[in-house]
Amino acid sequence: MELSATLLSPTFYFLKVCCGIKPVNRYFVKDGMGNKVFSILEDSESCNRQCYGVARHFTMNVTDHSNQEVIRMVHPSVCTSCSSHELEVQSPPGTTIGYIRQNWHVCLPKFTLENERGEPAIKIVGPCVGCTCCTDENFELVSLNEAAIDRSFGKITKPFLCCESNADFVIRFPSNMDLKMKAIALGACILIDSMYYYWEVV
Repeated sequence: MELSATLLSPTFYFLKVCCGIKPVNRYFVKDGMGNKVFSILEDSESCNRQCYGVARHFTMNVTDHSNQEVIRMVHPSVCTSCSSHELEVQSPPGTTIGYIRQNWHVCLPKFTLENERGEPAIKIVGPCVGCTCCTDENFELVSLNEAAIDRSFGKITKPFLCCESNADFVIRFPSNMDLKMKAIALGACILIDSMYYYWEVV
Protein backbone atom coordinates (compact mmCIF):
# COMPACT_ATOMS: atom_id res chain seq x y z
CA MET A 1 0.00 0.00 0.00
CA GLU A 2 1.30 3.43 -0.89
CA LEU A 3 0.33 6.78 0.59
CA SER A 4 0.88 9.88 -1.53
CA ALA A 5 0.41 13.38 -0.18
CA THR A 6 -0.81 15.85 -2.76
CA LEU A 7 -1.41 19.57 -2.50
CA LEU A 8 -4.74 20.63 -3.90
CA SER A 9 -3.52 23.24 -6.41
CA PRO A 10 -0.51 25.34 -7.52
CA THR A 11 -1.98 28.18 -5.45
CA PHE A 12 -1.71 26.05 -2.31
CA TYR A 13 1.86 25.16 -3.25
CA PHE A 14 2.66 28.90 -3.54
CA LEU A 15 1.06 29.61 -0.18
CA LYS A 16 3.04 26.85 1.49
CA VAL A 17 6.47 27.52 -0.02
CA CYS A 18 6.48 31.30 -0.43
CA CYS A 19 4.21 32.46 2.35
CA GLY A 20 4.64 29.72 4.95
CA ILE A 21 0.90 29.12 5.05
CA LYS A 22 0.06 25.49 5.67
CA PRO A 23 -2.92 24.23 3.60
CA VAL A 24 -4.98 21.18 4.49
CA ASN A 25 -3.29 17.85 3.83
CA ARG A 26 -4.69 15.59 1.17
CA TYR A 27 -3.56 12.02 0.54
CA PHE A 28 -4.24 9.28 -1.96
CA VAL A 29 -3.91 5.65 -0.92
CA LYS A 30 -2.97 3.17 -3.64
CA ASP A 31 -2.64 -0.60 -3.62
CA GLY A 32 0.43 -2.52 -4.79
CA MET A 33 -0.79 -2.30 -8.40
CA GLY A 34 -1.03 1.49 -8.30
CA ASN A 35 -4.83 1.59 -8.17
CA LYS A 36 -6.32 4.34 -6.00
CA VAL A 37 -8.15 2.80 -3.05
CA PHE A 38 -8.91 5.76 -0.78
CA SER A 39 -8.70 9.54 -0.69
CA ILE A 40 -7.94 11.25 2.61
CA LEU A 41 -8.69 14.91 3.28
CA GLU A 42 -7.83 16.83 6.43
CA ASP A 43 -10.58 18.74 8.19
CA SER A 44 -9.12 21.51 10.34
CA GLU A 45 -9.30 25.26 10.79
CA SER A 46 -6.72 27.45 9.06
CA CYS A 47 -5.83 29.31 12.25
CA ASN A 48 -5.37 25.98 14.02
CA ARG A 49 -2.92 24.79 11.34
CA GLN A 50 -0.86 28.01 11.30
CA CYS A 51 -0.69 28.59 15.06
CA TYR A 52 -0.50 25.11 16.53
CA GLY A 53 1.25 23.06 13.81
CA VAL A 54 1.82 19.46 14.92
CA ALA A 55 -0.04 20.10 18.18
CA ARG A 56 -3.26 20.98 16.31
CA HIS A 57 -6.57 19.21 16.46
CA PHE A 58 -7.53 17.64 13.14
CA THR A 59 -9.83 15.07 11.60
CA MET A 60 -8.91 12.99 8.55
CA ASN A 61 -11.85 11.83 6.43
CA VAL A 62 -11.10 8.69 4.42
CA THR A 63 -13.38 8.14 1.43
CA ASP A 64 -13.62 5.29 -1.06
CA HIS A 65 -14.01 5.44 -4.86
CA SER A 66 -17.71 6.30 -4.50
CA ASN A 67 -16.83 9.26 -2.23
CA GLN A 68 -18.36 7.57 0.81
CA GLU A 69 -16.57 8.16 4.10
CA VAL A 70 -15.43 4.77 5.37
CA ILE A 71 -12.83 5.72 7.99
CA ARG A 72 -12.45 8.75 10.23
CA MET A 73 -9.26 9.60 12.13
CA VAL A 74 -9.39 12.09 15.00
CA HIS A 75 -6.31 13.75 16.52
CA PRO A 76 -7.02 15.84 19.64
CA SER A 77 -4.90 18.91 20.28
CA VAL A 78 -1.94 18.50 22.62
CA CYS A 79 -0.76 21.04 25.18
CA THR A 80 2.98 21.12 24.52
CA SER A 81 5.55 19.66 22.15
CA CYS A 82 6.50 17.20 24.89
CA SER A 83 2.95 15.89 25.27
CA SER A 84 2.16 12.46 23.89
CA HIS A 85 0.12 12.36 20.69
CA GLU A 86 -2.72 9.97 19.94
CA LEU A 87 -5.06 9.25 17.07
CA GLU A 88 -8.48 7.60 17.27
CA VAL A 89 -9.53 5.51 14.28
CA GLN A 90 -13.25 5.05 13.55
CA SER A 91 -14.86 2.77 10.98
CA PRO A 92 -17.59 3.38 10.16
CA PRO A 93 -17.35 7.00 11.34
CA GLY A 94 -18.58 7.18 14.93
CA THR A 95 -17.51 3.62 15.79
CA THR A 96 -14.05 3.40 17.34
CA ILE A 97 -11.95 0.46 16.15
CA GLY A 98 -8.62 1.42 17.68
CA TYR A 99 -6.02 3.97 18.69
CA ILE A 100 -2.44 4.92 17.98
CA ARG A 101 -0.63 6.29 21.03
CA GLN A 102 2.82 7.83 21.11
CA ASN A 103 5.21 6.33 23.65
CA TRP A 104 7.40 9.25 24.58
CA HIS A 105 11.13 8.70 23.97
CA VAL A 106 13.97 11.18 24.06
CA CYS A 107 15.03 10.63 20.44
CA LEU A 108 13.18 7.72 18.81
CA PRO A 109 9.62 7.70 17.45
CA LYS A 110 7.69 4.98 19.29
CA PHE A 111 4.00 4.18 19.11
CA THR A 112 1.53 1.53 20.26
CA LEU A 113 -1.38 0.34 18.11
CA GLU A 114 -4.37 -0.54 20.30
CA ASN A 115 -7.71 -2.20 19.65
CA GLU A 116 -11.08 -0.60 20.36
CA ARG A 117 -10.78 -1.50 24.07
CA GLY A 118 -7.43 0.25 24.37
CA GLU A 119 -5.53 -3.03 24.59
CA PRO A 120 -2.01 -2.91 23.05
CA ALA A 121 -1.59 -5.06 19.93
CA ILE A 122 1.48 -3.92 17.99
CA LYS A 123 4.28 -1.44 18.56
CA ILE A 124 6.05 0.80 16.08
CA VAL A 125 9.69 1.77 16.45
CA GLY A 126 11.16 4.33 14.10
CA PRO A 127 14.59 5.79 13.40
CA CYS A 128 15.95 9.03 14.79
CA VAL A 129 14.07 11.16 12.26
CA GLY A 130 16.26 13.59 10.38
CA CYS A 131 19.47 11.80 11.37
CA THR A 132 19.44 9.25 8.56
CA CYS A 133 21.45 10.16 5.50
CA CYS A 134 20.51 9.20 1.94
CA THR A 135 18.45 6.22 3.10
CA ASP A 136 14.82 5.32 3.57
CA GLU A 137 13.39 5.93 7.04
CA ASN A 138 11.68 2.76 8.28
CA PHE A 139 9.13 2.62 11.08
CA GLU A 140 9.04 -1.07 12.00
CA LEU A 141 5.88 -2.81 13.23
CA VAL A 142 7.16 -5.06 16.02
CA SER A 143 5.92 -7.22 18.87
CA LEU A 144 4.84 -5.63 22.14
CA ASN A 145 8.17 -6.34 23.82
CA GLU A 146 9.94 -4.76 20.80
CA ALA A 147 11.96 -7.93 20.33
CA ALA A 148 12.87 -9.38 16.95
CA ILE A 149 10.11 -11.57 15.57
CA ASP A 150 10.18 -14.47 13.15
CA ARG A 151 7.34 -13.15 11.01
CA SER A 152 7.44 -9.41 10.40
CA PHE A 153 4.31 -7.38 11.01
CA GLY A 154 5.56 -5.02 8.32
CA LYS A 155 6.76 -1.45 8.25
CA ILE A 156 5.95 2.10 7.26
CA THR A 157 8.64 3.54 5.02
CA LYS A 158 9.41 7.15 4.20
CA PRO A 159 11.43 6.74 0.98
CA PHE A 160 14.52 8.90 0.64
CA LEU A 161 13.59 11.67 -1.81
CA CYS A 162 10.76 9.37 -2.94
CA CYS A 163 13.29 7.23 -4.82
CA GLU A 164 11.50 3.94 -4.09
CA SER A 165 8.27 5.09 -5.69
CA ASN A 166 6.24 8.21 -6.32
CA ALA A 167 4.67 7.80 -2.89
CA ASP A 168 5.54 9.78 0.20
CA PHE A 169 5.06 6.65 2.31
CA VAL A 170 4.91 2.93 1.60
CA ILE A 171 3.04 0.72 4.07
CA ARG A 172 3.72 -3.01 4.15
CA PHE A 173 1.88 -5.55 6.27
CA PRO A 174 0.82 -9.22 5.96
CA SER A 175 -2.16 -9.72 3.66
CA ASN A 176 -3.89 -11.73 6.39
CA MET A 177 -3.62 -8.97 8.99
CA ASP A 178 -6.95 -8.06 10.57
CA LEU A 179 -8.75 -5.37 8.54
CA LYS A 180 -9.21 -3.17 11.59
CA MET A 181 -5.50 -3.34 12.33
CA LYS A 182 -4.73 -2.40 8.72
CA ALA A 183 -6.88 0.71 9.13
CA ILE A 184 -5.11 1.51 12.40
CA ALA A 185 -1.71 1.07 10.68
CA LEU A 186 -2.88 3.55 8.03
CA GLY A 187 -3.76 5.92 10.86
CA ALA A 188 -0.27 5.43 12.29
CA CYS A 189 1.19 6.54 8.97
CA ILE A 190 -0.94 9.70 9.05
CA LEU A 191 0.14 10.42 12.63
CA ILE A 192 3.82 9.90 11.78
CA ASP A 193 3.52 12.26 8.82
CA SER A 194 1.76 14.93 10.89
CA MET A 195 4.32 14.73 13.70
CA TYR A 196 7.63 14.44 11.85
CA TYR A 197 7.13 15.65 8.29
CA TYR A 198 4.39 18.28 8.68
CA TRP A 199 6.39 21.22 7.34
CA GLU A 200 8.14 19.41 4.53
CA VAL A 201 7.52 20.74 1.04
CA VAL A 202 5.67 18.16 -1.06
